[in-house]
Amino acid sequence: MDPRNSVRDNGRLNGHCGHYTTRVLPMNSDAYHLVTVTDGRSDSAAIIEVFSDMAEGRLTNDLRLLNYYNEVPVSFGTTITRVDRDRIEVIVHEHQALIIDHARGTLITSKHFHNGLLGVHCRASRVHVTQRTAILYNFAYAMIRAERREVVRVRVNEMRPVKFSYDNAAIEGAMVDISGNGMAIRTGPIPTMESCQTGILSFTLGDTPLELPASLIRCTMDAEDSRLCMFKMESNNRSDSVISRFIFRRQAEIILELKEGKVLE
Repeated sequence: MDPRNSVRDNGRLNGHCGHYTTRVLPMNSDAYHLVTVTDGRSDSAAIIEVFSDMAEGRLTNDLRLLNYYNEVPVSFGTTITRVDRDRIEVIVHEHQALIIDHARGTLITSKHFHNGLLGVHCRASRVHVTQRTAILYNFAYAMIRAERREVVRVRVNEMRPVKFSYDNAAIEGAMVDISGNGMAIRTGPIPTMESCQTGILSFTLGDTPLELPASLIRCTMDAEDSRLCMFKMESNNRSDSVISRFIFRRQAEIILELKEGKVLE
């Protein structure tokens, strides 16, 4: 994730004074954006200073690591055991260690980072899952997406047909992921549609068939030469209950995979 290969734009941080620069990364860009407050070296030094103050007991340790596995957030507290110039050694939860070892990086949250307005992204090495330790380095500020219920998505692990009916046409595909108010499906060639095309999404979760008003957000080509179409859904009390149960069950399955050491691509 070389920031030199990224897109830059200027903005303001939540209305506070002082410009920052965001670097939108091609991978996991829905989870975080890197942010430059002063410059890379100064930002890293400020982050390391927070770690040093925590290690020396001058600041309360409220560090939490955050990763995503199949769209499910995995977040546990961590303890710094050593600060060495531009890197730190930490003790991590075994589930977090599995994900960090797979992702080779993690996000860190603390109220002490830039007045609590930002998180931190870093790379990881020497991740020992059994010893529950890791070396973290290459620190940069990051804006981390909010963890709201409606944006918690889970990937679907089995074939689930979906049909989107609109006007006098329809497209059919397979569910890729689902959240409380949205869904992505994979489909083949489709008729030309405008963004915000409205229609009805028909699908089944468990033994419950659902038909929900929905609008197309966008369709993109994916690596498998098929189309990935994203929809926003208008849920109701009944569908909320069905979708929430499905998401909870998938989260439980994913956490079980972590406990069994099954970290998949």
